[in-house]
Amino acid sequence: MSMVLAATDGAGGYAGQYDGRLITWTGGTFQDHGVPAGYTAVEAVDENAPGSVLGNASAYPNGHAFVFENGGFQFLGKVPGYYNTKGLGMNNRGDVVGTVFNDIRHGSTAAFWPSGDRTHPVLLDVPPLLTPVDIDHDGTILLNEQFGGTWLWKDGVLRQLVLPEGLRESRGIAIRDGKVLASTQLGDRLWTSSDTSEEVPGTMQTTALDGSGLVTGWISPRIAAVWSPGGSITTLPAPTEAYGIVVGDNGEIAGALQGNSGDTPVVWRRG
Repeated sequence: MSMVLAATDGAGGYAGQYDGRLITWTGGTFQDHGVPAGYTAVEAVDENAPGSVLGNASAYPNGHAFVFENGGFQFLGKVPGYYNTKGLGMNNRGDVVGTVFNDIRHGSTAAFWPSGDRTHPVLLDVPPLLTPVDIDHDGTILLNEQFGGTWLWKDGVLRQLVLPEGLRESRGIAIRDGKVLASTQLGDRLWTSSDTSEEVPGTMQTTALDGSGLVTGWISPRIAAVWSPGGSITTLPAPTEAYGIVVGDNGEIAGALQGNSGDTPVVWRRG
């Protein structure tokens, strides 16, 4: 079974999972943190600059979000009336955005866990068709509308990303330092403000961005690549098919090499 890399602290630390267990790389050292008691598997979701890892633990049919920090699993508080929690994004302050639900087949509700009190989450006052995706360092929350566009929420105010003429739908991927990466029917785009966006050239499939707007992902068939606003796509050297997964504020791109026995985590360091 292959290791799955999912997140970075932006300074050379990474998190992911292997065989359902939480793993991290710090300073090149691999650590296996296992699975919290009472659960069968975990999935890493995000990591912030202090090195806290957001993840979700599962024990079918239930799932609970946690933050791994100070060497232990700390579960997020539940909203009364909802049994399950799912973390989707965490910022450098430690704020978490996600969803709460009972039976996922019946939908979920957007929720927010403030860094100072993750035991008492609050439901976001947003329309039910909006689902959170990520959270920026200033607390701006990125949301997707079912069969619609991409929205930003901050301090109770909603703003919609302006789509180019002819486009009706977009799917937010990530938000970082006011920049938003999203996909559309005609390709992925990077928004530098709610009404200003630039098309990612070619047919690059994007997965993540850093605070400068550096974007990673891949181009067909599976060639790892990066792109910056105003520039052209740069492919990353690899002995096999590969793809970028996360990009750190230090300029490192982490992803995976594809192989017959599974994917292998890899880091590209830009000179």
